[in-house]
Amino acid sequence: MTSPLRFGYHIDREYVVPFYQRFQYVYGVFILGIHSTVFYLLIFHTKPWARAVRASYLLNQGQMLAHDVWTCFLFRGYTLLPYPAIFCSDPLCTAIGGYNSMTVEDVFMVHSICIFLFMLLMVHQQIIPRTSKLRFPRW
Repeated sequence: MTSPLRFGYHIDREYVVPFYQRFQYVYGVFILGIHSTVFYLLIFHTKPWARAVRASYLLNQGQMLAHDVWTCFLFRGYTLLPYPAIFCSDPLCTAIGGYNSMTVEDVFMVHSICIFLFMLLMVHQQIIPRTSKLRFPRW
């Protein structure tokens, strides 16, 4: 036993954490390819869509890209038990502190909900009849 941790937590830290961090890196590289494909499709192949819907989808994808870069390359927190919120291994995370890192993560989560609701509102405004009182003016 190389660690004084009880209940077999040393196994998790010695074997699972390095595997999880490698998985985060591989997932980050893979997801950057997916995001670039989605940006290409949204920019060049959605011309018939309404301008507001395209803008909301691009905003949503931009937020998701920023969150994936933060999670996979900068934050790299360990989200599996038994260290769900206290184990952060990246130098940036240790430089700004655990609480600040979790604050940035929370901001990403809240913004994703707000942007998604904006996207739903833009789609709703496209399908509602023009004479409806629920329709917002263009300005």
